[in-house]
Amino acid sequence: MSSFAASKILIFGGTGTIGRYITTALLHAKPTFQQLVLFTSPNSAKEKASQLDKWKSEGLSVIVGDLTSEDDVKAAYNGVDTVISAVGRGGLQHQINLLKLAESSESVKWFLPSEFGTDIEHNDKSPNERPHQLKLQVRKYIRENLKRVKVTYVVTGPYFDMWVNAGPGLEIAGGFVPEQKRAYVIGDGNGKVGFCTMRDVGKFVAATLKSPEASLGKALKVQSFVVTPNEVLAEYERQTGSKWEVIKTSLDDIRAFEDKLWNEGEPRATLVTLRRIWAEGGTLYAQNDNSVLATQLEELDSLEVAAELNAPQDVITCQKKSVSLKDKVLSLGYKKSSTTTVDCIPMTPASFAAISAMFTVGGLIGALAAGPFTSRRGRRLSMQATAVCYLAGSVVETFAASVTIMIIARFLTGIGAGASTVIVPLYISEVAPPSKRGFFGAFTQISINVGILFTQTLGYFMSHDSAWRWIFGTGVIVAVAQTLGLLIVPESPSWTANVKGDVASARRALQRIRGKNNNIDEEVEAWGAGDVKPPGERERLLAGEYAEAVEAGTGLLSPPLSPGSRAPKAHLGFLEVVRDPLYRPAIIAVVGIMFAQQLCGINSIIMYSVSLLNDLLPISSAILTIIISVINLGITIAAAPLPDRLGRKTCLLASIIGQGSSSLALALSIRFELKILSAVTVLLFVAFFAVGLGPVPFIMASELVGPEAVGATQSWALGASYVATFLVAYLFPIVNQALNDALGGAGWAYFIFAGFALLWAGFVTRNVPETRGKRDVDEVWGRTRRID
Repeated sequence: MSSFAASKILIFGGTGTIGRYITTALLHAKPTFQQLVLFTSPNSAKEKASQLDKWKSEGLSVIVGDLTSEDDVKAAYNGVDTVISAVGRGGLQHQINLLKLAESSESVKWFLPSEFGTDIEHNDKSPNERPHQLKLQVRKYIRENLKRVKVTYVVTGPYFDMWVNAGPGLEIAGGFVPEQKRAYVIGDGNGKVGFCTMRDVGKFVAATLKSPEASLGKALKVQSFVVTPNEVLAEYERQTGSKWEVIKTSLDDIRAFEDKLWNEGEPRATLVTLRRIWAEGGTLYAQNDNSVLATQLEELDSLEVAAELNAPQDVITCQKKSVSLKDKVLSLGYKKSSTTTVDCIPMTPASFAAISAMFTVGGLIGALAAGPFTSRRGRRLSMQATAVCYLAGSVVETFAASVTIMIIARFLTGIGAGASTVIVPLYISEVAPPSKRGFFGAFTQISINVGILFTQTLGYFMSHDSAWRWIFGTGVIVAVAQTLGLLIVPESPSWTANVKGDVASARRALQRIRGKNNNIDEEVEAWGAGDVKPPGERERLLAGEYAEAVEAGTGLLSPPLSPGSRAPKAHLGFLEVVRDPLYRPAIIAVVGIMFAQQLCGINSIIMYSVSLLNDLLPISSAILTIIISVINLGITIAAAPLPDRLGRKTCLLASIIGQGSSSLALALSIRFELKILSAVTVLLFVAFFAVGLGPVPFIMASELVGPEAVGATQSWALGASYVATFLVAYLFPIVNQALNDALGGAGWAYFIFAGFALLWAGFVTRNVPETRGKRDVDEVWGRTRRID
C-alpha cells in the first residue's frame, strides 16, 4: 500500500462530542478529499439536522442508518477506502463488527478506530485500568483478525477542554471553576500532563489521512501541548487580572474517592479514574509523534488559545454557565438541583442567529425610515425617537427570558441604531463649523468605535452567570443619558431655516451654538436667507409694497412673510430624490461610497485579523479583539482632521488605494506564509480605512444635496451600507472557501478585494465631487445658482 492515498472517507460518530471536530477538519482540509460520507442514526439526523445541512452545503454526503445493522454498514462501505470511527464510549463495543465488515469488504483499506483520548497501552498498569477494557478488546480483535485492512490509532491524550473544568461533585479530582475563580490542584501543581484540544484532534486526524506512508499500521501519540496545573492557573489569573483561590488535593484522596465511586456503581467513576491516570503521568512520553505528521499538520492550539475565557454568547445561550467551558460529560449522573434559573436563555444556534440578524433587519428599517421622518419632523425630535427605541429595547434585552422577547428587543434597538446612523451625521454636519465639518463628521465613526470597544471590554469581564445582563443594562444607562441630554440640545439651525422656514429662530440657535461674539452671516447666507435681522425699514417697505399692491388689485396671492421667516421648502421623499435628475448624481455617489466602504473588505479584515495576530502574540483572542479595536479607535481619532485638510475626495481615494494595496500584500503574504507581513498589512488596512472610508461616507450626503433632500439621501446611503454589509458577511466565507478549495491554499479572496479597490477608485474619481471649501451644493456640482 505504499502508493495508497485516502480519498473516499466514511465517518462513524461524526456528529458526536469529538466527531464533529473531526468532520469539520476533514471538510476544510487542503487539498480536499475526493469524497466525505457521514454515517448517522435516524435520531441524530433529526436532532442535528441544522448542522448536517450546513455540512452538506460544504460537500459532505450523509447516510442515515443503523450502526448495528450489517446490511446498512455494508452498503455504506461500498466504494469507501478509509473508515474513521469517532463513536463515543457507549458505542465502542460496536467497533469489532465494523472492523469485521471492513475486512470482508472489497474497498476498505484503512481504518482509524476511536482511540482519541487516553493511551490504553501507556505502561504496564494500563491493561488493568477499568476504563480501558473495551478499547483493549478492540485492539485484541485487530491484532488477531485483521490481515488486509491497515489500522492506525490516533492517540491524543485527554481533551484539555474537558480536563480543565472541575465537574460538579468531582472537584476532588482536580480542575478549575472560573466563575468562582477557584482552582483544585493535585499535589504541588507541578505535575505535567499532555493534552490535545478538541479542535486539534480534527487537525491530527486530517494530517494522518494525508500522511499514509508515515501513519499506516501505527499508534501515533500526538499532543497539542504539555503543561502543569500551575501553568494553567497562571494563565487564568493573567486573563482575569486577579488571584484565584487554590484548593489542594492529593493522589491518595483521588484514589480513595475513585474506589468509593466504583464500589457504589457510580458511572462517573470512569472520569475520576482517567483524571488519576493523567495525574500519574499517563500522558507523558520521551517524544510524541507530532513530527511524523509535521509536513501535513496545521498549526496547533497553544495554552493561551485553549484556556481562553469565552465571549458572552455561550453564557447568554446557556451553553456555558460562565466564561469557562463547562464539561457536560463530567456532570453525567450528577443530580442537579430543581431550582430554576434565569441566568441564561436556552436557545439553539439558529435562534441565536435569528436574534443577531433581527438587529440588522431593524437597522435597515430604521435607516430607510429615518430620512423622511427627520426631514419632516426635525433632527432633535428624530434623535429623541431613537433614544426611546434604545431605552425600550435595552430594558427588554436586560430582563428578557425567552428567544421571542429577545428578538423583539433586538429589533427595537436595531431600529434605533439604523436611524441614528442617518440622523446623527446630518445633525453633526449641520451644526459643525463649515471649515471643520470633516473633523466633526469623523465623530460618528469615532463614536461607533468607542461603542464597540466598550462592549467588547464589558463582554470580557462580564461573561459569567447573570452578569451578562449588565452588558445590555449599560444600554439603558446610555439611552437615559441621551434622552436627558437631548432636552437641552438645540434643533438644527439649517433644518429650522430651510425646511421649517423659521429663519429668525434658526439664526438665534446658530448664534447660541457659535457663541455670541462670532459672526454667522456667511452661514446664514448659505441657507439662501440673506441677512435676516429683526424687523426694520426693509420689512416696513415690504409691508407698504404689499398694501399698495392690494389697493391696485395686482393680485398678490399671499401677504409677505412675517419678519425673520420665509416659505418652508417641501422635503423630498425616498423615491422622489432618485427620480429627480437634479439629485440622482448625489444618490449614485453616496450609494457607491457606502458599497465601497464594505466591498473593499474591511469586515473580512477585522474577522481575519484576530487569527493572524494570534499566531504572533501569545494572548487570548478576546484580548486581541480589544487591542485591535483600540488601534482602530486611535487611528480614527488621529485621522479625524484629514478630511478638512486634504479634502473628502482625496481622503476617499487615499483610503481606497491604501486598502487595495494592503489587500494585495495580504493575499501574497498569506500565499507565501509570511505571518509578520500579514499582521503588518492588517494594521495598515485598518489605518487606511480610518483615513477615508471610515468617517467620510457619513458626512457626504449632507454636502451633496440641499436640506430638502438630505434626509432621503442619507437613508439611501445607510440603506446601501446595510445591504453591502450583509452581502460581505454572507458571501465572503462562501467565496473564500470556494476559491481556497478550487485553487488550493488560502488568501485568494483578497485578490478580489484588491480588484474591487481599483474599481471603486475609478468610481470615486469619476462620480464623487470634492465638497471641501464649497459654499453650497450648487458650487459642489458646478451648477449656476438660480436667482428667482
